[in-house]
Amino acid sequence: MKRKLWVLTLGFVLCFVPLSRLAAQSPNGRSSQSQTDQPSKLDHEIAKIKAAISKRVADDKDRVKLQLRDGSEVKGRLEVAGDAGFTITNDKSTQPMTFNYADVQKVNGRGLGKGAKIGIIAAIVAGVAAIVLIQASRNFDPFKNGIPIQGVKF
Repeated sequence: MKRKLWVLTLGFVLCFVPLSRLAAQSPNGRSSQSQTDQPSKLDHEIAKIKAAISKRVADDKDRVKLQLRDGSEVKGRLEVAGDAGFTITNDKSTQPMTFNYADVQKVNGRGLGKGAKIGIIAAIVAGVAAIVLIQASRNFDPFKNGIPIQGVKF
C-alpha cells in the first residue's frame, strides 16, 4: 500500500511540476515578471562592462574587442576610461573613438585566454609523450641478448 502511494505521489510530481513552470510563463515565452526589471538588468550589464573596462585599464591589458549594441565590432586599444565613457584608438587609424558604457554589449580581450594557452601546451606535451612512448615501444626488445639461465648449458 505504501509503495502504491509513493508511486502515485512521484507520478503526480513528475507530471505537474513541469506544467506549473509552463503556467508561470506568459504567452510570449518570457517569465511573467513585471517589465520594470528590464532597466535594472540593463544597469547591471552597464556596471559589469564598466568594471571590466576599468580592470583592463588598471592591469594594462588595453587591447580589446568590443561588441556594440547595434551589432558592430570595434578592435583597438583602451586609452582613457572615465565615469561616463571611455576612449579607444583603432589599430588601423590614429583617430580616437569615444564610447558610452551603454553602447557596449560585450568586452573581450584580444588573443588567446589563459585556459586556451594551457590547453595548447597540454596537447603539445601529450603529443610529444605519445611519440616518445611509441618510439620506445618499437625499439624495446627484452630478449635481445637471449635469456640467460644460471646453471643450464645450451
